[in-house]
Amino acid sequence: MTALPDPDGTRVLLIGASEFTSLDGLSAVAGNLALLRDLFTDLWKLPPGHVTVVANPSIPRDVSRAVQEAVDAATDTLLVYYAGHGLLDPRTGKLHLATETSDPKSVHDTATPYEWIRWPVEKSPAMRRIVVLDCCYSARAFGVQSAAAALEVDGTYLLAASAETAVALSPPGEPLTAFTGELVTLMQEGMPGGPEYLDLDTLFTRLRTRLVTRDRPEPQRLCRNQLGQAPFIRNAAYTPPPEPTLVTGPPQAPEPLRTDQAIAEIYTARSLADTLQAIADAAVSGFGYELACVNLVRPDGDLIVAALAGNPAAEALITGRVGSRASWDRRLHMGEDWSGLRFIPHTEGWVLNDDDVPQWHTEGPPPEHDDGWHPDDRLFAPMYAPHGELVGVISVDRPKDGRRPGAQAREALRTYAFHSAIAISMARLRANMQRALVRLDREQTALRASEESFRQAFEYAPAGMAIAEMGGDSHGRLLRANDALCRLLGRPQSTLRRYSFSDLVHPEDVDVLLRTSAEGGSGELRLGRRDGSYVWVSVSNSVVADTADGPRFLLTHVVDMGERKQRESELERRATLDELTGLYTESELRIRLARALCDTPDAAPGANDPYGLEPYAPHRHRGLPIGPDPTLAVLHFGVDGFKPYNARHGRAAGDAALVEIAGRLRNELDRERSGGGDREPAVLARIRGDEFVALVPDLDKAPAETLVARLRQALRTGPLEATGILCWATCGTTADQVLGRSGELLHGRKLLPGPTRT
Repeated sequence: MTALPDPDGTRVLLIGASEFTSLDGLSAVAGNLALLRDLFTDLWKLPPGHVTVVANPSIPRDVSRAVQEAVDAATDTLLVYYAGHGLLDPRTGKLHLATETSDPKSVHDTATPYEWIRWPVEKSPAMRRIVVLDCCYSARAFGVQSAAAALEVDGTYLLAASAETAVALSPPGEPLTAFTGELVTLMQEGMPGGPEYLDLDTLFTRLRTRLVTRDRPEPQRLCRNQLGQAPFIRNAAYTPPPEPTLVTGPPQAPEPLRTDQAIAEIYTARSLADTLQAIADAAVSGFGYELACVNLVRPDGDLIVAALAGNPAAEALITGRVGSRASWDRRLHMGEDWSGLRFIPHTEGWVLNDDDVPQWHTEGPPPEHDDGWHPDDRLFAPMYAPHGELVGVISVDRPKDGRRPGAQAREALRTYAFHSAIAISMARLRANMQRALVRLDREQTALRASEESFRQAFEYAPAGMAIAEMGGDSHGRLLRANDALCRLLGRPQSTLRRYSFSDLVHPEDVDVLLRTSAEGGSGELRLGRRDGSYVWVSVSNSVVADTADGPRFLLTHVVDMGERKQRESELERRATLDELTGLYTESELRIRLARALCDTPDAAPGANDPYGLEPYAPHRHRGLPIGPDPTLAVLHFGVDGFKPYNARHGRAAGDAALVEIAGRLRNELDRERSGGGDREPAVLARIRGDEFVALVPDLDKAPAETLVARLRQALRTGPLEATGILCWATCGTTADQVLGRSGELLHGRKLLPGPTRT
């Protein structure tokens, strides 16, 4: 397959679900379909009818029927595209593609199983079969390929917008989804400096780089054959190489190189990690390159990206990733030998775009001069130990003068690589290498250490789960989080890896987190969501693996407690506040009154503090208004004639009357408490249906009688009158005794004649 798809034998099926009855709408999907239809028609010169758009299929049968029709018609190239919601069957964990009527509570019989697409595609006579899935959990499709699937032979390529446990993204306000938007941009704009024809592997590599650097879901692919290297589309940015031209004029003087200073810096680093970073930094600052990367040989022979300088985005993307030794040996034997350096021009290096060596693709125009640096040129400086063993490779990119290094610059870089190898060996001799490699490789080691059974339990658990580091400078840093935790906190996995639980916990719950951050620790706390809100969770911890120095990884289970906390809060509110009036309930009144009183009639120091807690929570001894102790007045009111009024006018009128009485009492008490100074608030409660009790602290006899008179006056203008009494709560009595006595006084007053009584 060395040519573009044949228009006559090609069929493109574009399926998009943007409107749903039980799911959130995806308006960007409609834009995906319209733009892709026009794009494929133009790029592949397809006749009318060879691009089929199925917008908002109603039921799964609509999808499977369209797929089968496309399969039957395609003989050269078959491309099936789906955009919409990806759903998982909770019983099997398999991927389903949502249709208009899909119900997330009944995925198995309302959404399209991915197998309904896979089966026909496997049997298609088309030479090229391409499936593109732009939906959540789309890489889950990789795990359902049959043993005899066409993926095992030439001709099938599967491209997924997200990992099997990650969600896809439709950014608000953007006309296309994140994955399709970047794919369309690459196809429309092309790749400056690239070959005339772009293959799927090249597109995927650039697509992944652009998405990851924008903190968007990382796409995935599956292709076990050569289809990924076959021409897919013409490069829109392709320009033929210029004719060779003779450059005249005096040569430009090279920038002075600070070789000695750069070498001195790498020898002063204290640890292996510092040495590696110093090598990368000095290659940028001292030798005039925009980007430098140090690839270090691991004990197993593979090379890990240990340090990078010059581009923070590239550093975040590829630091810590690993390339196989076989791929590196291939690179170090390609291209041109520059006296110990290895230069691979872009005319040869394009074959390396899709190997397993981590790499960062730079953008830019082709060079204007014969000795100009092309964006896809590669320059490597191998670092060998004195006995000839490969220590690592320094890779540099984009000289700041835009030209390939001259003889002097090459010799300086070769010398620098020689000294860098010695500096690394010295750092290893200082016994820091093992710790540095553990830090650099920790995330990959954690991922590889998990058995498949653990991975299944972790990724598909209904509750949130996370793996965090234990001990060291990065204690608590999240290495991995499952989809349930990402959804609970509203944060993608790539973002969560930047945090530890201490960064997410509510400030008031830090102590709880510290108590639970150990083997067997558990507790309830609040974690911050992406929107700034907090959610109550229950966390429990257990050790995943051990090292010689102790626990290494902590497995944390996170269970959403939001609904339970809401129910508890509602129950507490109902137990504390009266639903009708909003005043305190009788039970809450008794609790507050009991707290205000002690068991000792006198105010002897320490009499009510047998455990020595008074300095932290001093008790204010309550006495009668004739003594020196602070007082606690009890105002007890009963509504006169409430039951006859309620029977005559109805329950609604009775409730309204109680609400009005409660409001007048509250207003008068608030006015009295706001009279100046830092005064304790009064406690007002409704008890026994038609009675109200107020606890007013620090009130002498005369002001108390004045307050009763004001309350009586405020209640005169309402639909019902009230009888009120005044008494005093003193230490040495109980809440039941105080309220029993006030009730007796109130009911005795009600027997006396007269329209108003206090």
